[in-house]
Amino acid sequence: MPGESPNTANDRQWTSHLIFTTVVACSASLQYGYHISELNGPSAVLSCQSNLEVPNFPYEESWLSIHGLSKCIEMNDQGLGFVTSIFSIGGLVGSLYAGSLSDSIGRKKSSAFNAIVFIIGSLIEFYANSVNSLAFGRFVSGLGAGCSIVVTPLLINEISPNGLKGFLGSMNQVSINLGILLTQVLAISWANSFQWRYLLLTGAGLGVLNLLLVWFVDESPKWLHRKGDNVQARLITSKLRGGDTVLAEEEVRGWSSYPGGNGGDDDNDDENSPLSRNNQDNQLTKSITLLNYVKDPIYLNSLISVTAIMAGQQFCGINSIFFYGVKTIREILPKYAVTINCLISLGNAVITFLAAPLTDRLGRVPCLLLSVSIMGVASILNSIGILQSLPLITIISTFIYVGFFAIGLGPIPFLIVPEVTQVEARGAAQSYGTTINWIATFLVGYLFPILQSYLGGYVYLIFASVCALFGSFVYFKVPETKGKTYEQVWGLRVD
Repeated sequence: MPGESPNTANDRQWTSHLIFTTVVACSASLQYGYHISELNGPSAVLSCQSNLEVPNFPYEESWLSIHGLSKCIEMNDQGLGFVTSIFSIGGLVGSLYAGSLSDSIGRKKSSAFNAIVFIIGSLIEFYANSVNSLAFGRFVSGLGAGCSIVVTPLLINEISPNGLKGFLGSMNQVSINLGILLTQVLAISWANSFQWRYLLLTGAGLGVLNLLLVWFVDESPKWLHRKGDNVQARLITSKLRGGDTVLAEEEVRGWSSYPGGNGGDDDNDDENSPLSRNNQDNQLTKSITLLNYVKDPIYLNSLISVTAIMAGQQFCGINSIFFYGVKTIREILPKYAVTINCLISLGNAVITFLAAPLTDRLGRVPCLLLSVSIMGVASILNSIGILQSLPLITIISTFIYVGFFAIGLGPIPFLIVPEVTQVEARGAAQSYGTTINWIATFLVGYLFPILQSYLGGYVYLIFASVCALFGSFVYFKVPETKGKTYEQVWGLRVD
């Protein structure tokens, strides 16, 4: 680009090693999305609420039946809600140990560990013959998801140049949506009384592929730097930056100037940060604990923002679609529910990818406000469509709702948490925010089918109300973070 400075160009430098490492890191996010939605399509047949036979192939003669696997697992809506939402409890537990695990053994080994957990969880689900065993498998899969949703954004952040952090960070959400899409595509063929277990077994296959790929990527250079292995840190950074050893040397040297070895390029910080050298030396050199983050008033601005953003992402109702979209659509268009939900997932994945650059171009807050505003309107239309038995309105509003989630409320919450938080508290803030997000996910996953059975289409008015409240909070309380240091975000003096 004419007139572009070398530093600016380096900030947006694409390399094959950077792309490959990001793709492998995001394979864990794809599994997270896959497991979120794996019960969506086959929920009716696996719970014995529906019977869809495969023509000319009696289940009793199948390999599954011969090896003692039941045709379905009898459960009501409350039981289905439990089995669906316990994935979130596993996710919560996994997110709590993710930070310490990745700090102790590294991002690469943590990713391999998560892949093994996904494999185990998927196999337990595949062989389940009872509600409890299926729920246990979902819980184990949730452990892998909870850990990976912490490790993946962390690894991507640590390998990305400044100018690509927002875009590459959004690939985490894109991959989650691709995982959701994959389940819906497979469900078109497998959401029947004979093949629904294949959906669960595929999760194990994805875990094996992830485990194989992860050994071909390098460890995070920032993690190596924090462990004192500067030689390897420079070597890997050079590979990520296209073999530019001078740039790599400058980048690694910049990390040494910041607390905990995070470095000047961590998130929005750079070597030209207005922090004076004395101010840097006076900052904490160790990350704070989760308890300190919650209790110390110095982190109150971050705590309030993180709580509202991470809870709001879920309470706006997105997982009512990802968990139960097929069930909801089946009530108005029973023959086409799985196909329609698949198209919705496709739209979600495409829009998330196309909208990824918007977070860096427009800023975090404008994207959040646009996203939550349209989602609120779409929730109202969805309610009207269901209550008035208007299938077209319901389908269009669901497409709009999911599409605008992908523009802002999907990718931005995990991106913005470290940007509203002091350097030394970012690890604690990520753990806290992820915990809040998982709790909210569990509540939506467990309560939605119960509320829907009592309220019908009116349940979406609750989500519309939450969207209105959340949008107001973002407008009045959340500062823009794009291209700013922590001090600039909150308007603090650093002299």
